[in-house]
Amino acid sequence: MNYYIITKEVFNTIEKNNVDFRLFSLDKTKVLVSTTDNINGAIEEFTNSAEASSYTQNNHVDWIGNEYGVPEWEIKEMTYIPELDN
Repeated sequence: MNYYIITKEVFNTIEKNNVDFRLFSLDKTKVLVSTTDNINGAIEEFTNSAEASSYTQNNHVDWIGNEYGVPEWEIKEMTYIPELDN
């Protein structure tokens, strides 16, 4: 699995069926994704879900608004359903 922060514009171009987790930043300009695809030009790239979770904890104001960020279990276990975005 690959973990990225990408722009909303890049997110709109990727294969949604390969995305396992998706979370928009609070301002809706960035997207945290886990995907089986390799994405070039990501804003941030993480080696695992723990690193992605840690990033959201350190930058919680941009992602959740609370001081905790996104828990690792949520990134690993939540399932993105592309049809909900249609």
